[in-house]
Amino acid sequence: MATGGIASANLVPKLAGATINLARPSGAYESAIAMSTEQEVETLQQDDAQDGRAVLHEPLDCGSAKPPEVSAEWRLWMAESRLVGVSDEQITSTMVQSGFDPLVAAVAMDALRGDPFYLAADRIAQRFKKLRSILDIRRSLTNLSCPADAIERRSSISQSEFLERYYAVNRPVILTGLLTGSGVCTRWTPEYLAEVCGDAIVQIMAGRQSDLRYEVNSESHKRAVKMSEYVRMVRDGGESNDYYLVANNGFFDLPETQALFSEIPQLSEYLDAANAKRRVFFWFGPAGTVTPLHHDVMNILVAQISGRKRFTLIAPEQTPFVYNEVGVYGEVNCGEPDDSRHPLYRQATPIDVTIGPGDVLFIPVGWWHYVRALDVSIMLSYVNFRFPNSYEWFHPSIG
Repeated sequence: MATGGIASANLVPKLAGATINLARPSGAYESAIAMSTEQEVETLQQDDAQDGRAVLHEPLDCGSAKPPEVSAEWRLWMAESRLVGVSDEQITSTMVQSGFDPLVAAVAMDALRGDPFYLAADRIAQRFKKLRSILDIRRSLTNLSCPADAIERRSSISQSEFLERYYAVNRPVILTGLLTGSGVCTRWTPEYLAEVCGDAIVQIMAGRQSDLRYEVNSESHKRAVKMSEYVRMVRDGGESNDYYLVANNGFFDLPETQALFSEIPQLSEYLDAANAKRRVFFWFGPAGTVTPLHHDVMNILVAQISGRKRFTLIAPEQTPFVYNEVGVYGEVNCGEPDDSRHPLYRQATPIDVTIGPGDVLFIPVGWWHYVRALDVSIMLSYVNFRFPNSYEWFHPSIG
């Protein structure tokens, strides 16, 4: 199955040994999956009993005709399409346009409607549609007090206001002025890193440009290199996404980096300095590094020390639009969205913000974000808040 989430309408089933270029069903498919109960009601075919559960249909009378063969891949596509609201007529029409005999398509659809596995999936899908409608309502209400397409910039926010207005209601904010006086924004340069911890053997991610799924496959991209050599790579290599020293690298666990760790701004109004060990992370790379679309499992603060980064943020209520197939990752490339593969992304409301030296961005738990470095960049991220910051998650693994 091709990647792309419920994007499975992009899969390319085979018929009689030939590959069929099956395009995603048109607007009906997109509108059915949208987080709008009204749209779903209008689009879904009413095949349910009054109690809301799917019911068995009378089998199609095919006379003496032998039931035709439809591959498992096609049956999976049919089931997914129907579960998100594509009409039976649209599904069978697409099959006929792709080379199936009309009778074959009709018999396959009749079998699907009566399949007990499909009926069980339909019951579960209806419960999730209810949940999605609630999330959509909550998103609409939230937008009444906070514009959906903007993130506030604030300075001098008290701990209580930060908790009540942002942290507790899952709202991002850019905090300014927090790093004033620490000196790190002027002191932490690539040359300073080489001077302070140049002998450290650090773990970087390398060979990223040869693998479109380098973040999902991160374990295979780990490389050990001397910090002074990595500084040279960043300084002299120009714009690149091929190598990057990222958060999950144990950088501040190294003896050689403890002097640098001691200079970290504590941001004590919001963070617990006594709980900073292994909860503050270091990022360093050239212009052009990209962190693909993902969400974190905790609230985080990111403090930009040097250079600029552009963040694209998407609210968690818009998860159906980002094609979350594996873990915490979205399939959409926010830098170059592909409408043919991910048409639902057009319904998302991405927010683009650029942060520079001294800016601190609060990214609430569950918020999707895609990040690109505009310059050589040094950044810290923190998860050691003074407030509860541990949550239970379910992560998909759609093959």
